[in-house]
Amino acid sequence: MKAGVGGTFNVLHAGHKALISRAFAVADEVIVGLASDKMASKGRKTVNSYDERRRVLEGYLSSFGKPFQIVKIEDIFGNAVTMKDLDFLVASERSKKNAEAINRERIRSGVGALKTDIVPTVLAMDFRPLSSTRVLAKEVDLDGNLLRPLRVKVGSTNPVKITAVKNVLERIYHEVEISGAEVETGVPSEPKEDEVIRGAMNRAKAAIGDADLGVGIEAGLLWDSVVHWYFDVQYCAIVDSSGKATIGHGPGFWYPPHVIEEVDKGLTVNDAMQKLTGMKAIGHGMGAVGYLSKGLVDRTSLTEMSVTAAFIPRIRPELYAGMWKKIPPER
Repeated sequence: MKAGVGGTFNVLHAGHKALISRAFAVADEVIVGLASDKMASKGRKTVNSYDERRRVLEGYLSSFGKPFQIVKIEDIFGNAVTMKDLDFLVASERSKKNAEAINRERIRSGVGALKTDIVPTVLAMDFRPLSSTRVLAKEVDLDGNLLRPLRVKVGSTNPVKITAVKNVLERIYHEVEISGAEVETGVPSEPKEDEVIRGAMNRAKAAIGDADLGVGIEAGLLWDSVVHWYFDVQYCAIVDSSGKATIGHGPGFWYPPHVIEEVDKGLTVNDAMQKLTGMKAIGHGMGAVGYLSKGLVDRTSLTEMSVTAAFIPRIRPELYAGMWKKIPPER
């Protein structure tokens, strides 16, 4: 079985390696179409020479211990259109259209279409695609690690929320720049049921601006039909620059009946808790959970759980392919 891959391979990064690794996984021999200097220079400011690119590529291909060939190509087709003993085309999501064009030409010429294997785009640590251009610009390294701080905007100026996001992300990233902003949530001041998750998503989307990530955190009341009572649950939505979101929530706890009665009369939970405790701005400190648990849990640690839950698919993205969704428009 033979698989074909093609590209410029300007600097050999983790995205290229994922493509090549997949080709060797599905075939016994791999044919690599390597763009000529003329082809590679189109639309690029900095291009390593063909000989240099071939040398680096050859070293990596040799590590698989299987047969391979490197063929110079002057266009996206190369010899993939005419090779009769080729079985697979392995392409990235970004080069999928090239693979489709090759198959159209093969069908037109009577050679027949090839099976196509599309490899998911490898993202850098800021959730933007890893590319040679970004490596050469010193934004990221060859593995997609950021060479600058991750920029994060939180859809709130509540110091508890900002601190919770900071505490979680500083465990993952070497450098993080975090700021907060007041945003419109699009939901009532005391959200319930679906309004809670919608508020979190709206906050994230409104906050991101030119940052790498926008984070929205919203707490509200969720009715449980088994125990017939409300749980306080905190949702977190994290949106990246492509508009894709991951979502999680923290633990839930009960409010005392008196608090729910006050909420039913029109107060927010925060106002009802202030009335109960005499503590002003309780939501900007220990939170209701801190008071109710006598300090066993505070709002910061509770918020950290929701942020961590929302970040899990971004920690292991290979296990969540296709699950990240664009945030839907407001209803």
